[in-house]
Amino acid sequence: MSDFDRWDLVVKRDDLSVSEVLPASPAELGPGQVRLAVEKFGLTANNAAYARFGDSDIPFFNAFPGAPEGYGRVPVWGFAVVEESNHPEVAVGTRYYGWVPMSTHYVVTPQVTPRGFMDMNEAKHFLPPWYWTFELAGALVDGPDDLDDQRTLIHPVYPAAYLLADLVAKVASEGARSAVFTSASSKVAIGLAEELKARGVELKITGLTSDANTGFVNGLGLYDDVAAYDDLSSVTVEGPVVFVDLTGAASVRLAVAERFEDDLAATVLIGFTHPDAEVMPPEGLKGPAAEFFFTPAVELHNLEVEGPEAYYARFSASEKRFLASTTSWLTIKQAQGPQAIADAYRAILAGKQSPDASYILRP
Repeated sequence: MSDFDRWDLVVKRDDLSVSEVLPASPAELGPGQVRLAVEKFGLTANNAAYARFGDSDIPFFNAFPGAPEGYGRVPVWGFAVVEESNHPEVAVGTRYYGWVPMSTHYVVTPQVTPRGFMDMNEAKHFLPPWYWTFELAGALVDGPDDLDDQRTLIHPVYPAAYLLADLVAKVASEGARSAVFTSASSKVAIGLAEELKARGVELKITGLTSDANTGFVNGLGLYDDVAAYDDLSSVTVEGPVVFVDLTGAASVRLAVAERFEDDLAATVLIGFTHPDAEVMPPEGLKGPAAEFFFTPAVELHNLEVEGPEAYYARFSASEKRFLASTTSWLTIKQAQGPQAIADAYRAILAGKQSPDASYILRP
């Protein structure tokens, strides 16, 4: 697909399944700038959401300008290594984790922090600092371990699971007896269910998923009940119920809310795993007013209230436990090059990737 040493993978804005590889020439670094060589990244439904909403009210395509007209650069989360530096506090060879485009290289303008640096490229700054933060690899784990690929894949989505657990546990403490999670095969839903079990939260958890994924979700042993979306009418729960939707699909949100309308204590909208996902909640959603859960804002609030040291200590302990647990069900597939990346991206976009396997991709 490409013979270029340095390239950018871009997608067509009006047909996200179409991609092209374009050569990238290394521009001369300005004062204080740093060139990162992208080492590896994972792909999840998160990345498909970035593409789908690239031209929406949250225009993710704007974060990485430079694509030809009619095309955009899809953001990914992964590790990168400093290849060239004009910054006195950022050394060549240093490894970071952050938000980069599907490219071989990315130029940043670092503002150094205790845990890494903030990328001061203004193109990103319409988004919360979450998206322009690069963490030192050493801030994520104390020395090398066997979970590096799992961390590459899961680190950007686990905060959602962890912080959602705070919210769901609070609703449980206020009297909720059951929880219903859609997209139960997603990594956020699995992480949420695992975290609630680890905390000992007394809540009957029902996972809803596609018919094809019911066997996998049942096998996790994290849900008290598992059902396919088409079998929703057969699901029984004890109210009050907290409903967490990770699909973003209006049809799913409406059906679940209507099914449990009389028992709903809270409705939380967060994910966009479904190919028909929409940013805005659908009209006519039954039950209490839905809460739109935006993980970067919730994490920023926790950091301000608890302080970074306290927050990251509890988060890191939970994340490490969850990463270790994924080795029993998650198969990591390795692939390299723009063709492999484009194929994996299209599979994610179409919702065709098996929940028990994920790709770690290298340029």
